[in-house]
Amino acid sequence: MATFVVGGVEKIEYAPASLLGVVSDGAWKEVPNIAPDSVTFTKNQGTKSSITPEDKDVAFINFFTPGEGDTLALGVLEQNPALEQELFNVKYTASTTTTDFKAKEKIANLAWRITTRAMKDGRKAVITMFNTDVQTGYANNLTKTVAQQLALIATLGTYRPSGETEDYIYSKKFVTAAGATIDSSTP
Repeated sequence: MATFVVGGVEKIEYAPASLLGVVSDGAWKEVPNIAPDSVTFTKNQGTKSSITPEDKDVAFINFFTPGEGDTLALGVLEQNPALEQELFNVKYTASTTTTDFKAKEKIANLAWRITTRAMKDGRKAVITMFNTDVQTGYANNLTKTVAQQLALIATLGTYRPSGETEDYIYSKKFVTAAGATIDSSTP
Protein backbone atom coordinates (compact mmCIF):
# COMPACT_ATOMS: atom_id res chain seq x y z
CA MET A 1 0.00 0.00 0.00
CA ALA A 2 1.33 3.41 -0.92
CA THR A 3 1.84 5.99 1.78
CA PHE A 4 1.33 9.74 1.72
CA VAL A 5 4.09 11.80 3.33
CA VAL A 6 4.43 15.58 2.98
CA GLY A 7 7.80 17.28 3.25
CA GLY A 8 10.31 19.48 1.49
CA VAL A 9 9.62 22.18 -1.06
CA GLU A 10 10.16 21.60 -4.77
CA LYS A 11 8.62 24.93 -5.78
CA ILE A 12 6.22 27.64 -4.67
CA GLU A 13 4.09 29.63 -7.11
CA TYR A 14 1.78 32.63 -6.71
CA ALA A 15 -1.12 34.07 -8.74
CA PRO A 16 -3.99 36.52 -8.23
CA ALA A 17 -6.35 35.19 -5.54
CA SER A 18 -9.56 33.40 -6.50
CA LEU A 19 -12.71 33.38 -4.39
CA LEU A 20 -13.96 30.49 -6.57
CA GLY A 21 -10.85 28.31 -6.19
CA VAL A 22 -9.91 28.47 -9.87
CA VAL A 23 -6.59 29.78 -11.22
CA SER A 24 -5.56 29.14 -14.82
CA ASP A 25 -2.26 27.33 -15.33
CA GLY A 26 -0.80 30.33 -17.17
CA ALA A 27 -1.44 32.70 -14.24
CA TRP A 28 0.98 30.98 -11.84
CA LYS A 29 4.47 32.53 -11.41
CA GLU A 30 7.27 30.73 -9.60
CA VAL A 31 8.82 32.30 -6.51
CA PRO A 32 12.59 32.44 -7.09
CA ASN A 33 15.19 31.37 -4.51
CA ILE A 34 13.18 30.40 -1.44
CA ALA A 35 15.25 30.88 1.72
CA PRO A 36 16.37 27.61 3.35
CA ASP A 37 14.14 26.34 6.18
CA SER A 38 11.84 29.38 5.90
CA VAL A 39 8.60 27.76 4.73
CA THR A 40 6.01 27.02 7.42
CA PHE A 41 2.33 26.21 7.02
CA THR A 42 0.51 26.58 10.34
CA LYS A 43 -2.99 25.24 10.99
CA ASN A 44 -4.24 27.34 13.90
CA GLN A 45 -6.71 25.80 16.32
CA GLY A 46 -9.79 27.40 17.77
CA THR A 47 -11.08 27.25 21.33
CA LYS A 48 -13.80 25.01 22.74
CA SER A 49 -15.91 26.36 25.60
CA SER A 50 -18.47 24.35 27.50
CA ILE A 51 -21.36 25.03 29.83
CA THR A 52 -21.84 22.43 32.53
CA PRO A 53 -25.03 22.77 34.58
CA GLU A 54 -24.58 23.00 38.36
CA ASP A 55 -26.44 19.72 38.86
CA LYS A 56 -24.47 17.77 36.21
CA ASP A 57 -20.91 16.51 35.78
CA VAL A 58 -20.78 16.69 31.98
CA ALA A 59 -21.13 19.56 29.56
CA PHE A 60 -24.65 20.43 28.48
CA ILE A 61 -23.50 22.38 25.42
CA ASN A 62 -20.19 23.12 23.71
CA PHE A 63 -19.21 26.21 21.73
CA PHE A 64 -16.38 26.51 19.24
CA THR A 65 -14.64 29.84 18.70
CA PRO A 66 -12.44 29.91 15.60
CA GLY A 67 -8.81 30.87 16.12
CA GLU A 68 -6.67 33.16 14.05
CA GLY A 69 -6.50 32.30 10.35
CA ASP A 70 -4.12 29.60 9.19
CA THR A 71 -0.83 31.00 7.89
CA LEU A 72 1.84 30.35 5.30
CA ALA A 73 5.21 31.98 5.99
CA LEU A 74 8.25 31.99 3.71
CA GLY A 75 11.44 33.86 3.03
CA VAL A 76 12.64 34.82 -0.43
CA LEU A 77 16.33 35.48 -1.04
CA GLU A 78 15.83 37.30 -4.35
CA GLN A 79 14.23 40.75 -4.40
CA ASN A 80 12.69 40.32 -7.83
CA PRO A 81 10.94 43.52 -9.07
CA ALA A 82 7.95 41.54 -10.44
CA LEU A 83 7.37 39.87 -7.07
CA GLU A 84 7.94 43.13 -5.17
CA GLN A 85 5.23 44.80 -7.26
CA GLU A 86 2.79 42.07 -6.22
CA LEU A 87 3.70 42.36 -2.54
CA PHE A 88 4.37 46.05 -1.90
CA ASN A 89 2.75 49.35 -2.84
CA VAL A 90 5.51 50.47 -5.20
CA LYS A 91 6.34 52.38 -8.36
CA TYR A 92 8.82 50.46 -10.49
CA THR A 93 10.80 52.18 -13.24
CA ALA A 94 12.28 49.52 -15.52
CA SER A 95 14.51 51.95 -17.46
CA THR A 96 16.48 52.70 -14.27
CA THR A 97 15.70 49.49 -12.37
CA THR A 98 14.40 51.60 -9.49
CA THR A 99 11.66 50.59 -7.09
CA ASP A 100 10.13 53.41 -5.04
CA PHE A 101 8.19 52.21 -2.00
CA LYS A 102 5.08 54.25 -1.25
CA ALA A 103 4.05 55.28 2.28
CA LYS A 104 0.68 53.51 2.15
CA GLU A 105 1.11 49.84 3.07
CA LYS A 106 -0.29 47.11 0.86
CA ILE A 107 -1.85 43.79 1.76
CA ALA A 108 -1.52 41.61 -1.33
CA ASN A 109 -4.38 39.24 -2.14
CA LEU A 110 -2.74 36.19 -3.71
CA ALA A 111 -3.17 32.47 -4.32
CA TRP A 112 -0.29 30.11 -3.50
CA ARG A 113 0.61 26.68 -4.84
CA ILE A 114 3.27 24.64 -3.04
CA THR A 115 4.65 21.52 -4.68
CA THR A 116 6.50 19.35 -2.17
CA ARG A 117 9.36 17.01 -2.92
CA ALA A 118 8.61 13.31 -3.43
CA MET A 119 9.15 11.79 0.02
CA LYS A 120 7.97 8.17 0.05
CA ASP A 121 6.65 5.82 -2.63
CA GLY A 122 7.44 8.51 -5.23
CA ARG A 123 4.51 10.70 -4.20
CA LYS A 124 4.48 14.42 -3.63
CA ALA A 125 1.76 16.87 -2.60
CA VAL A 126 0.43 19.95 -4.33
CA ILE A 127 -1.07 22.29 -1.71
CA THR A 128 -3.14 25.16 -3.12
CA MET A 129 -4.32 28.15 -1.12
CA PHE A 130 -6.63 30.12 -3.38
CA ASN A 131 -7.29 33.19 -1.22
CA THR A 132 -4.71 34.75 1.10
CA ASP A 133 -3.86 38.19 2.45
CA VAL A 134 -0.10 38.69 2.39
CA GLN A 135 1.93 41.07 4.52
CA THR A 136 5.60 41.47 3.66
CA GLY A 137 8.65 42.74 5.48
CA TYR A 138 12.36 42.01 5.53
CA ALA A 139 14.46 39.54 7.51
CA ASN A 140 18.21 39.49 8.20
CA ASN A 141 20.70 42.27 8.70
CA LEU A 142 22.62 43.95 5.92
CA THR A 143 25.94 42.20 6.50
CA LYS A 144 28.55 40.66 4.21
CA THR A 145 27.72 37.09 5.31
CA VAL A 146 23.90 37.17 5.13
CA ALA A 147 21.40 37.93 2.37
CA GLN A 148 18.48 40.14 3.25
CA GLN A 149 15.27 38.34 2.40
CA LEU A 150 11.64 39.20 1.82
CA ALA A 151 9.66 37.82 4.75
CA LEU A 152 6.10 36.93 3.71
CA ILE A 153 3.22 35.97 5.97
CA ALA A 154 0.04 34.93 4.18
CA THR A 155 -3.16 34.54 6.19
CA LEU A 156 -5.49 32.07 4.52
CA GLY A 157 -9.00 33.17 3.64
CA THR A 158 -11.87 31.12 2.29
CA TYR A 159 -13.01 30.31 -1.20
CA ARG A 160 -16.16 28.65 -2.49
CA PRO A 161 -16.08 26.67 -5.75
CA SER A 162 -18.98 27.22 -8.11
CA GLY A 163 -21.92 25.00 -7.20
CA GLU A 164 -20.68 24.30 -3.67
CA THR A 165 -22.57 25.32 -0.53
CA GLU A 166 -19.62 25.39 1.87
CA ASP A 167 -16.41 27.41 2.10
CA TYR A 168 -12.95 25.89 1.83
CA ILE A 169 -9.51 27.04 3.02
CA TYR A 170 -7.01 25.04 0.94
CA SER A 171 -6.68 21.87 -1.11
CA LYS A 172 -4.05 19.13 -0.99
CA LYS A 173 -3.59 16.78 -3.94
CA PHE A 174 -1.12 13.90 -4.09
CA VAL A 175 0.61 13.24 -7.42
CA THR A 176 3.38 11.00 -8.72
CA ALA A 177 6.98 12.22 -8.81
CA ALA A 178 6.33 13.19 -12.45
CA GLY A 179 3.23 15.21 -11.44
CA ALA A 180 0.58 12.80 -12.75
CA THR A 181 -2.73 12.48 -10.89
CA ILE A 182 -3.03 9.44 -8.61
CA ASP A 183 -6.28 7.45 -8.78
CA SER A 184 -6.96 6.18 -5.25
CA SER A 185 -10.51 5.00 -6.01
CA THR A 186 -9.38 1.39 -6.48
CA PRO A 187 -7.45 -0.55 -3.81
